Amino acid sequence: MTQINICIVGKDKRQDYLGFYLEERGFTISRQEELHPESLSGIDFLIGPIAFYPEGKLRPDIEKLCREYNVKVLNYMACEDYLLRNAELSAEGLLAIIISNTAFTLDEANILILGLGRTGKALEKVLEKISLSITGYDILPDSIPAAASYDIVINTIPAPILTGKYLKEFRHDCAFFDIASVPGGFDLKAVEEMGLSLINCPGIPGKYSPLSAGFAIGRSVTNLMNRKDIP
Repeated sequence: MTQINICIVGKDKRQDYLGFYLEERGFTISRQEELHPESLSGIDFLIGPIAFYPEGKLRPDIEKLCREYNVKVLNYMACEDYLLRNAELSAEGLLAIIISNTAFTLDEANILILGLGRTGKALEKVLEKISLSITGYDILPDSIPAAASYDIVINTIPAPILTGKYLKEFRHDCAFFDIASVPGGFDLKAVEEMGLSLINCPGIPGKYSPLSAGFAIGRSVTNLMNRKDIP
């Protein structure tokens, strides 16, 4: 078997477990916290952190650098299997965050989910398994019915849609959680002015299930390596 050299860039435990996963399968791994051009010499494939792939596309500066060194970049953020698994891990981790940041049991809570993409649907599935009271909207309505009845609001929409107009409809003691990617879904100035409780939840899989997240990346990139159309 021809030796395949892979450089993994990133600082969190996901990359550590990814490296372990690939080494177990016979690949030669080098680890870098930050990408340094000289580290690409003799490398066949590069795997970066999520920040390398904004909106699922490889950053132009990374693409240019890798072309100079004839290195192929494995973009797992464009793989549906990984995105679905990452959504499941995010949903499970968010459950732990909610429990740690609320003063009531979830079976007493009325929960609103905004955005029913991969993560929103995964959240619905997790919460339905434990028979919780949930309502979901894929698109934010002009006015949220019975907004004052919700104890928990979870946003997955990556756009600042929750302005003061909406926030004033909820009770002051409602617990808000934002799981959306940058720029998030809340008007932060309005949140601060109204004194609301907002927990931002970036990078949940890396913090709460790094082994599963790293292995999920590993499964996706090994599939990618078998394709002929990698840039």
